[in-house]
Amino acid sequence: MKQLNFSFSTKLTFDNYVHEHSFALRTMPIESSVQHIIGCELNISPFISVCNTTDAFGNTVTSGYIRDNHRFLDFEIKGKAEVNPESPKTDFMPCYAFQSKYTAPDKDLTEFYKGLSAECRGTSAFDRTEYFSDRLSDTIEYSKGVTDTKTTAADAFALKKGVCQDFSHIMLSLLRADGIPCRYIAGLACCDGETHSWIEFWDGGKWVGFDPANNCPVNEDYLVLSQGRDFGDCAIDRGVMFGEYTKQLQLITSHLASAY
Repeated sequence: MKQLNFSFSTKLTFDNYVHEHSFALRTMPIESSVQHIIGCELNISPFISVCNTTDAFGNTVTSGYIRDNHRFLDFEIKGKAEVNPESPKTDFMPCYAFQSKYTAPDKDLTEFYKGLSAECRGTSAFDRTEYFSDRLSDTIEYSKGVTDTKTTAADAFALKKGVCQDFSHIMLSLLRADGIPCRYIAGLACCDGETHSWIEFWDGGKWVGFDPANNCPVNEDYLVLSQGRDFGDCAIDRGVMFGEYTKQLQLITSHLASAY
């Protein structure tokens, strides 16, 4: 069991005024058997009243509405959590066994899976996940700036490049093709200064975390913000608004470190 101090901030800036801005944030860490949130403070600017609800995947969704003209939205969380990865999580959902929008494989990714499946000698979910991740690390180069939030597993596999989101989507695609239920995790990691993503696979009785971008099991240095079938269920912020803006700039910073 380990205590972690965490912080996360996003600065969203528009190139022109917007108004009637409705947004939904998934920035509050999940309370689970693995992580207990000792304290968490959320600050939003411009200051408005917000409400918290829980979505179908167990994520806390913070919703708000800004009626007046504005050109930015800043939000920040700070707090402390207690993490124990040895404690089992058992919140299984059947939907995690099926391919989703971001993970559906094309012909090339399907052929890659068939090759891995034939070569892998392991029979347990962990052994197969570990083997698939090893081979994925040999095949895909970690590279920023070549993919974006709309990139699918098939797209990233074709490029042979991507970031943590892409590694996670490809791993989900491979594991689901192998009959192993698995889910996408968005959160914070001590190894990263932004948000990070990894996966959890179902070993038959509990969820087990694995980080394909770093090719390693998840330990107490990770904090879950949201979970779902893929990135689409876990996006940090979504919103609709009116205005004549043509682009928006988003700057994300985060920090996760031992509390002692």
